[in-house]
Amino acid sequence: MSPDDLRALVRHHIEDGFNRDDWTVCQSTLADDYTAYYGAEGKANVGREAYVRACKFLRHSFPDVNITIEDLVVEGDKVVMRYTERGTLSGRPFLGIEPAGQHYAKPGTTVYRVVDGRLAESWGVEDTLGWFRQLGGVPEMRS
Repeated sequence: MSPDDLRALVRHHIEDGFNRDDWTVCQSTLADDYTAYYGAEGKANVGREAYVRACKFLRHSFPDVNITIEDLVVEGDKVVMRYTERGTLSGRPFLGIEPAGQHYAKPGTTVYRVVDGRLAESWGVEDTLGWFRQLGGVPEMRS
């Protein structure tokens, strides 16, 4: 795949799938055994269905969740996406935080590896502490 094809794959996955709540897009964009690594411990969600479950869980609390792609950089079989995720806690409580219309903007970076035209693996880093502060789940530190 060309660099433009790789960028288009990630855009299709995010803009047509995630942002539009259309999980059928995952059938063409994610490998069957898609593995998403996250956190300092390198934990992983394995499989396309695990990805869809995690996204649906998020959307139950944040019905308007949306990702804005800020940058896409291609190197070989990898695509690096810098993004901002935004949403409003207006659905179900989220990890013990009650919904009260809290808005958030969470920056993050994901590196995708593409195999046979599908996203096979990803490694993601997000500002989770800043996200929870915006939701009122973690108090601001004061000096």
